Amino acid sequence: MRILRPSLCVLLALAAPLSAQQAAAPLDAKTQQQYERLLRHRFSRDLTEVFAAMEKAAKSDAKATADTRFLSAFRLGDWAQVRAELAALPPELGRGIYDKMLADLAERPKNGVRLEDVFALADAGPGELTELQLLRLGQMLGQVVAPNEGFWIAERLARGTEKLGGKDPARRLAAGRMLLAGGFRDLAKDYLPAGADLEKVADERLRQEIAAFLAAEQATELAQRDQISRIWNDNVAILRSEKKVSDWDKSKAAGEMLRVLTQVSPAVLSGTFAELMQAQPDAALRLVAGLSRKIQNETHAPAAQRIENLRAQTALAQLIAQRADDADGPWAQVLALMAESWMTEVENTFGRQSAAPRRGGSRPSSEIDPEEMLALAPSGKWHAALPADLRDRFDASLARAVIVSANFELAADRIVELARRHPAAGVALAEDFLVAWGQAHNPQLPQELRARYGLPEDARIPVTPVMMERNIDSLARMMELFRKTGVAPRDQGKVVNAFDLAYSNAEAYRESHLERVFGPTAAMDETLFFLLAQKMQVNLSDRWRRTDVQRGALTRRNEAQTYAMASGGYASLMKMIDGWQAGRPDAYKAILLGAVVLSEWADFESFQDLSPVEPSRRVVLAKEKTLLSQDYFQRAADAYGRQSVRLSSNELSIEPYLSWFHAVVGVGANGQVNLTKPMNRAALGRIRAAILALPGKLAPTHMGQLAKTLSARLNDTNNPMHEDLKYRYLASTLVVTKDDPFSLGLKKRADYLDELLGEIRVETRVDGPNTVGAGQEFGIVVSVYHTEAMGRVARFGQYLSNDPIAVAARGKRRGPQAARTPDPQGPRDEFEQKLTEALSPFFDIRSVTFAAPDVKSRPAARPGWEETPLAYLLVRAKDASVDKIPPVQMELRFIDLSGPVTIPATSAETLLKVATGRPAPRPATKLEVTQTLDTRQYPLNGGLSLEIAATASGLVPELEDLVDLGPLTRLAKIRQVTATDALMVKELNTWGEKVAPRSERRWSITLDGDAIRAADKATDLPFPPLKAADAAVVWRTYQDIDPVVLQKPSVLLERAKVAPGAGYVPPVAEDYSAYLYGAGGALLAAAAWFVLRRRDAGPRPPRARDVFRMPAAVDGFAVVALLRKLGASPLVRFTEAQQSELRQDIERVQAGCFGGATTLAESDLKALADKWLRRLR
Repeated sequence: MRILRPSLCVLLALAAPLSAQQAAAPLDAKTQQQYERLLRHRFSRDLTEVFAAMEKAAKSDAKATADTRFLSAFRLGDWAQVRAELAALPPELGRGIYDKMLADLAERPKNGVRLEDVFALADAGPGELTELQLLRLGQMLGQVVAPNEGFWIAERLARGTEKLGGKDPARRLAAGRMLLAGGFRDLAKDYLPAGADLEKVADERLRQEIAAFLAAEQATELAQRDQISRIWNDNVAILRSEKKVSDWDKSKAAGEMLRVLTQVSPAVLSGTFAELMQAQPDAALRLVAGLSRKIQNETHAPAAQRIENLRAQTALAQLIAQRADDADGPWAQVLALMAESWMTEVENTFGRQSAAPRRGGSRPSSEIDPEEMLALAPSGKWHAALPADLRDRFDASLARAVIVSANFELAADRIVELARRHPAAGVALAEDFLVAWGQAHNPQLPQELRARYGLPEDARIPVTPVMMERNIDSLARMMELFRKTGVAPRDQGKVVNAFDLAYSNAEAYRESHLERVFGPTAAMDETLFFLLAQKMQVNLSDRWRRTDVQRGALTRRNEAQTYAMASGGYASLMKMIDGWQAGRPDAYKAILLGAVVLSEWADFESFQDLSPVEPSRRVVLAKEKTLLSQDYFQRAADAYGRQSVRLSSNELSIEPYLSWFHAVVGVGANGQVNLTKPMNRAALGRIRAAILALPGKLAPTHMGQLAKTLSARLNDTNNPMHEDLKYRYLASTLVVTKDDPFSLGLKKRADYLDELLGEIRVETRVDGPNTVGAGQEFGIVVSVYHTEAMGRVARFGQYLSNDPIAVAARGKRRGPQAARTPDPQGPRDEFEQKLTEALSPFFDIRSVTFAAPDVKSRPAARPGWEETPLAYLLVRAKDASVDKIPPVQMELRFIDLSGPVTIPATSAETLLKVATGRPAPRPATKLEVTQTLDTRQYPLNGGLSLEIAATASGLVPELEDLVDLGPLTRLAKIRQVTATDALMVKELNTWGEKVAPRSERRWSITLDGDAIRAADKATDLPFPPLKAADAAVVWRTYQDIDPVVLQKPSVLLERAKVAPGAGYVPPVAEDYSAYLYGAGGALLAAAAWFVLRRRDAGPRPPRARDVFRMPAAVDGFAVVALLRKLGASPLVRFTEAQQSELRQDIERVQAGCFGGATTLAESDLKALADKWLRRLR
């Protein structure tokens, strides 16, 4: 059948109906244009369009245009809305849109329309249906219903619709014309008028057309009846003949009678067969035997032929059962054979379907509709005549057919009835029932439909809360019936699977539903409990926490609500585990499952990104679950230890200890890895103690088995362990199984890796004194101290970049497991993550600055050792209680015989003191300061702004430690001091005399110049002098919009003007004399300023040419240092092109001197440095 099944039809009615728009007034021009666009639209209801409309309907859009709303209602099958909108349109426009819809749908064989849609479309038309509209509606009927399945249409038209069928003559006439257009000629005859009713049809042309059709049909029927009657009578005569007729002729005659048997009237068939049974039983048996052979020979024939054979068999069987004595002759055996033929057809047809009803799509030609099979099943006297043993087998086949027909209530009753007589058969059928029920309620679309409509592999029918409740009610009734009658399915997995399919993919199980379907938790048997609990565990680790599943199910649940549902699911599962285990104190498997679930819950709290939980709160939640899981693991081990003496050798297991071990090292039950877990030696010690506490020889037996299993996992090359986990797994294994013979090989590997670590030491130190002020920013240097040989092997620069090639290669080495951590982009990000995790609880981390990837090692105090600086952290202690820098961990990557391996190297604690009071400045050298006084607002409102920018090797001190503001504040009041740029580390200098950062910071000081404006004479406003003796300073001001360098540390300000560079604003005057006097005064002031400048220009500010010189010893380190200083100094003003060229020269020197082979001679380096020094001049 080509009609869509109900399970798929749910798709077409999920979205909420759109609000009907009733047209109380004529359409405005804009709305009418929107509707007129539909006349050019190609109407279609493919499933892809239906899905899209469902998603849009879930998000109501009040601004949607009229044509968009109409199309949404059309695709969702909201025909009431379609009808309302068409009725509200101008008649001509409404009929045009309606005709366009019918024309487009009738054109396409696969138009996504089902039977009910055709009738709803017919009723939605504006006005009476025209001849063309009935023609197209008929064409659509022919597309959705097979010609031999007109009974679907007959049933619907018998009830009638607003415009078709029922008892009204006009509607019956319209239905008959539609059926005739669809090719349902037999059904059309029942609705077209005949005889006197035909004369009432007013349309002459229509009346003649119907009369011609009925005449042709009547003539055809009469001819067929005559032919059937002739065939039947001729062959009956042969069987009745008293003359000598060959067996071959009799068999041929019986075969001809069988061909027309179902077309002979029941009265003729009954009379003829009764006569044969009484007068010529051998002829009757020949007829029955011929039918039996036909059924056997046509086992693989199309379904239509096989069902015709069964109809003939049923007709004969009912006649035999009515007229034959059960104990008389062979007829009882014949009835049994006929019943077995029906049962064989049931097994052949439905056994291939695994007792599952078909969902959606057309039925293959080889499959018989279950309803037809049930109609032809033995019943009445035929059923009563069957032997008792055959009747039981028949009941099982009948139940299977009922199951496939999706009549689950009836199937359940038959199963229970059969189970009372044959419990084993009832149990087997109950399992088939659960499989079929689950398939019928499976929201996953069949592959046939996905392929037909091009839908993705995971396309599903969304299960709404109402549907889910209906599913659970149905399953709960069946299971309650089975429980009361003692029908317990042997395969409990089928029960759990059916329950899971009844649920929405995006909903966690509810306790009330679990109890309704499975009964109280405490009363569940062990198999059912673990299947259900493990199903919940799997769902919690995957689909119940995924937001894409929520979106696909159209739940409108946001991320925070998804997090709450997942957390509630974990809590429900733990409650279920505790409830079941409460009455079974030694059920170690249940306690162990609880421990594993708690461990996974802890990982979920640590890494979930659904709810914005504070980091500290995350840590608390995860730690609570981790500690509780450790308690459960201990309880599980203790319970197993108490039971171990009573267990057989096949029941002994290391699972309690192996699962505990994996939880401690960070390996989840589903194989995922939590790399953030530190090595917990205390928990590992408890695992060892639990094993050693086993009685007698069980302790060494379990220890050896555990050691063997862990060793095999470490040596597995087919499924290699995550490289970041190997060393932790190896070291943890030796803590638990250190004395076992299976651990000897692991001990050698661990010793080799420990020797590597012996040549490496990660160190943290404070940049400057270890005493810092409360709230003061200071630096922490992270370095690696190592032997010279290890420096060549380890390549520490690889941890200072996110090289994409290295990242890709490392991804390939990790194997199939994936680390459950945030997504770092490479080794540098992973290193930064480790630093942040270690230091953030104690320090506010302002920045992390890494050395260049090509960093060179520096000599260390210990002979044969070197230091490789890695990072500089700018931090501030969170409070005065901080007294140390905690250990930081660095993951070092090596390769051993098992492949890549990561070894954690941890630094020692560094003592620290946080002092109260005003702290001393942090170390800083090569201080360079630029002071810029902005006087452009001074003539207007007296406003002055001083910007101070400073850079240093080390950390630039605070403003009060940098400059003396006293001379400035005696002349101009400070309104506000703003730190425009906080302390910032620009780069880490690892090639100078000491490892030091290059830092900068900037302040803006707002001054009040009103007092200077009110003075009687000019004021020489000084720049704040520096407190550091060896600092370089540049003074600047603005000339229009350009900054200009000053030659002295002050700016001359007057009431009416400012010294050159600050602009000039004339005073307000009443007459022209004031302008003359003002101009003369300005000239005199300018002359006086020029004379004073020539006489005493003051100390000249430093210039770049005076500061930067050719290095005394020219090598790669010195030239790179010189070029970097040139690029960062405020005394140097290079263009963008020059800056780019400078960076290229720095990279060339680094590659030539530090790339492994010296390619730049000293003369080349000197020429390069001279080139840039000449540019300063």
